[in-house]
Amino acid sequence: MIKVFVSDMDGTFLRKDHSYDKESFEKAMNLIKENKQHLVLASGNQWRQIRSFFSGHEKDIHIVGENGAVILKNDEIIGSTHFDNDVLQSLLDYVKKLNIVYLISGVQHSYVLESYPSNLKELIALYARNTKYVSDYEINDDPILKIACMCPKEETLEIIKGLKENFKGVEVHSSGLGVVDINPLGVSKGRGLAMLLDALGCSFDECMAFGDGGNDISMLEKVAFPIVMGNAPSYMDEFGVRIGTNEEQAVLSTILKELKHHD
Repeated sequence: MIKVFVSDMDGTFLRKDHSYDKESFEKAMNLIKENKQHLVLASGNQWRQIRSFFSGHEKDIHIVGENGAVILKNDEIIGSTHFDNDVLQSLLDYVKKLNIVYLISGVQHSYVLESYPSNLKELIALYARNTKYVSDYEINDDPILKIACMCPKEETLEIIKGLKENFKGVEVHSSGLGVVDINPLGVSKGRGLAMLLDALGCSFDECMAFGDGGNDISMLEKVAFPIVMGNAPSYMDEFGVRIGTNEEQAVLSTILKELKHHD
């Protein structure tokens, strides 16, 4: 029996315009609560940004944010993994020399360079909440969970290669070309989900998970019912059963079908 539904956000739960079928979501959420099941949103994005999509349901959902660096059970942080300050400073020095756009995510705030043009800040605002604009990235008392990099698509693989060669004590994730996330060593959606499942008293055998990219593999490999989106790249075929696309809202339709079968 499925007790936990887990979904990635961008390219999976959300349409390209960051919308979703709210009527279907409300139907699913009511059944999930009635059946004492759980809905988990697992994303590389900031936890506040994930939560902002579900106004009124903050205490009904669970979050695996920042690729697994921060875990929320209902609306409470139950675990986080942050960078050691020495590692963080070395990373910031390295990334700065790449001449790409990047921001850092802490438990409390996202930090963005105030020198970035307004159109770029507007784009970043789609993925970051509780943002502080700074003249330079400086280490403070807000534990840092992730460095997010935006780069030309053709440079993505080379940047990932350089990071892995120069920093053995970090995790480098990419949800698609043009996006590179750097997390503390050991951080992954799979590991974050394991922590949350333990807190919920559930197991991977009771999970159905949906994903569309490389940073979803760590959780798709562990759950009993792995689902890959129809819009996912071909290399994802080995990690789950394909369904429709995010634009078709295939996650919610699949969850509703399963919930009605449960009834």
